[in-house]
Amino acid sequence: MAQVSNESELSAALAGTDPSIQLTADIPVTKQLEVGRDVTISSLFPDVFALTKAAGYSQNLFRVASGASLHLNNIILDGDMAAHSASDSANRSLICVNGGSLYLEDGCILRNNYSAAEGGGVCLQAAPTLANLLVMNGNSRITGCVSKTSGGAAAMFPGTSNDRMEFSDHAVIADNSAANGGGICCHSLTSGAGISLTIGDEVRITGNSASSSGGGIFFSGYRSGGAASSLLKLTGSMLLAGNSAYHGGGVYFYSANAGDRLEISTTSPISANRASNNGGAVCLTAVLQPVSISIDGTVFRENTAGTGGMLYLLSDAGFSLSAQNSSLIKNTATTDASGSGGGMWLQNRSLAHPSEIHLQSCLLEGNQASASGGAIALYAGLSACSFTAADSSFLSNRSSGSGGAILLGSEAETFFLSDGCRFAENEAGNSGGAIYYSNGSTGTVRFINSRLLSNTAGYEGGALRLFSGSGTLDTSVENSTFSGNTAINNSGGAIWNGGGGASLLITDASSVTNNTCRIGNGGGIYCNTANGTLTLQGKVLVQNNRAGAKENSFGGHGGGICCIPGRLLIRPGTDISGNSALQSGGGVSLAEGSMLDMSGGSIHSNTARRQGGGLWNHGGSTAILTGGDIFLNQAGVGGGIYNDIGSQVYKLNQASLGKGGENRASSYAPGIYNNGEFYIEGLRDITNGFYIEDRDAVVFLQGSLDFGSVIQLDNSGYVSPNPEGEPVIAGEGTPPHTTLTQQDADAFRKPPQDFDGWEIRLNGNQTQVWLIPIVYAIRYENLEGSSHPNPESYTAVSPDIRLLPPGERTGFRFSGWYNAPGGGRQVTVIPQGSTGDITLYARWVRRRPHPPHRANRICKPQNPSCHTPDGPDTSCF
Repeated sequence: MAQVSNESELSAALAGTDPSIQLTADIPVTKQLEVGRDVTISSLFPDVFALTKAAGYSQNLFRVASGASLHLNNIILDGDMAAHSASDSANRSLICVNGGSLYLEDGCILRNNYSAAEGGGVCLQAAPTLANLLVMNGNSRITGCVSKTSGGAAAMFPGTSNDRMEFSDHAVIADNSAANGGGICCHSLTSGAGISLTIGDEVRITGNSASSSGGGIFFSGYRSGGAASSLLKLTGSMLLAGNSAYHGGGVYFYSANAGDRLEISTTSPISANRASNNGGAVCLTAVLQPVSISIDGTVFRENTAGTGGMLYLLSDAGFSLSAQNSSLIKNTATTDASGSGGGMWLQNRSLAHPSEIHLQSCLLEGNQASASGGAIALYAGLSACSFTAADSSFLSNRSSGSGGAILLGSEAETFFLSDGCRFAENEAGNSGGAIYYSNGSTGTVRFINSRLLSNTAGYEGGALRLFSGSGTLDTSVENSTFSGNTAINNSGGAIWNGGGGASLLITDASSVTNNTCRIGNGGGIYCNTANGTLTLQGKVLVQNNRAGAKENSFGGHGGGICCIPGRLLIRPGTDISGNSALQSGGGVSLAEGSMLDMSGGSIHSNTARRQGGGLWNHGGSTAILTGGDIFLNQAGVGGGIYNDIGSQVYKLNQASLGKGGENRASSYAPGIYNNGEFYIEGLRDITNGFYIEDRDAVVFLQGSLDFGSVIQLDNSGYVSPNPEGEPVIAGEGTPPHTTLTQQDADAFRKPPQDFDGWEIRLNGNQTQVWLIPIVYAIRYENLEGSSHPNPESYTAVSPDIRLLPPGERTGFRFSGWYNAPGGGRQVTVIPQGSTGDITLYARWVRRRPHPPHRANRICKPQNPSCHTPDGPDTSCF
């Protein structure tokens, strides 16, 4: 072992053969020290001595030649940056390796050096035949070094596929800087050469900075493609924290070759890295070939970037991203309108290669984006995309734009799956409190065993905003829960589903409960699709949702569901209950040509302040009711159903109204309000009331009514007695049932008020059901052959009938009409409003005969001439 105390002794020892050299003093260095063999340099224990660049010297301290190896331990290499001008273009790294090996071991520190070229601390230059090797282990450290170009601490430019750098144990790369790779730069410049860099154990890469890319690490294989694959692996408990750059605060990865991979499995948090532009923790650019990213068991915390707070991934060739048992916590994207992807920003610009994302048992919490995608912003482009998340949680993420947790946009075939995931308390300033999804081709979205709770959107879709764009979208919700979500200034408290071809299936014990749209429509679900379908089947619960917490001219319709337009299928098992609307459609609101097909389930206990407690059918919409029940709903008008002008309702087969309890109205029409077309057939139980607005809104019978049917008519402005006694048409046959039967008429019931003396019957040609005054007979008895001038019949609306006497009867005087043959009450007038058949009895009084006039004479009673056959002639007295 050689011991040295000055530069000359050190140079001589290096030229000698001793395998070990010990420093016994600090040594200033004035010229490059050549290493041409295997040698170890250390300090005499227990001291640690330094080799320092002299003030007038700017080149390398050591140059490790081809085939040589240098081991450094318990030694300091100091570039004395204060004594060397940054404008000196001759400044070089502390150590240059050219086809040799460098080992930085326990107690080795490289510090305070400025290099105008690559590698502030160490530069591994490409050698055409021999591989370069840098090994940092023990507690070795490179700190405070600067490269004007690449690799503030260390730079490697492989000349062979065997060139490599290894970092292990407790090695530290801290507070270094460069244009690219503030800590480490690893970049293949040799055609065909791939590279591999593994950083593990408890290595610390902290506080490094790059003015361009890769604050902690800059990594790139051969950029022209056609080379072997490259691998960057961060594993063990390595720490990547507090680094900064323009792109890739922690890592910048450039991929151009098939099989390129980034693997991150460190158990230490990757935290507080910052990029002023893209990728706070990681910025990855892929060209030519797809790239693969694998993350396992790693926490990314409080990383910040303009775009992509934790990860920015831009690929022209597709990518695969897999993360499991990992967390993204409080990462932030900050660049105003460009600040998307608080956690991850992903874009695929390839026309041929797909993008694939899979999250398994991950936590994404508290991430924020100044634009869209609080946790993840994914722009899948024109190639196929698959995004699956299983057993993962998205909590309290925020975006000022759309997609509080996730924004996913695609123009190609796309598959999105949430299986066993939880989205809670996410918030979007615009739309999609938890998820904003949009596609322009064919999309499939599935939620299985998932919970979306207490998410908020400033505009549309408190939890979900789904948009099919110019394509088609099939979304299914299976055994999942949407609860407590809010859309503040527009529609869809829980779900907004729109686009020309957007279909949504909710099934298998799923629930949409306690959601609110404060100003818009659809407290639970808003559907706006011309060709898509919203289907509810199985034990689906749509309950206690609210549309319109604030008075406005736009919204407040569809407490549970609003379709403008849309096709809504309600199947057996569905329960739409307890919902409320500030305006119309407490349970369901249909408008703009929507269609409802209800074959089962129930719409009950919903409330609308104005119209349609259960169902508001409006704007040329059609409701086909073949099963289920609408009951216990309440509104100002039309407690059960409000069918507006231009709209149609078909109540057929087993559909019920009020079977489970009567609907109510605070004003009128507790059961059905109809100002459109309402078609019925079969066994109908409309005991809750049917309100007809005008002649065009009568009940249309498109089939015969079964025995036992009841249609209880309500009083209305149209269904009111008229003084002329004209019939009020209540029902009308329509093809194929144009000829009605008495059984059809028997189903109708008169309104509860004002129709005494009216009856329901068919018209003459049996095409209509009339509400018409009953014609009552007036019979005149005891006329004894005389005639009378009075009418033979009357109705309840007939004017007062003042009875005239009959014709003369010889020997009798008419004393009046009576309501009984003997005794009774005299009748002089049959007043308007009377009802019932009437029998009147003429009552007569015999007239007394007048005897012939005789002259006065005195007559005695005994005189026979004073007597007549009828007794004494009193005229004689």
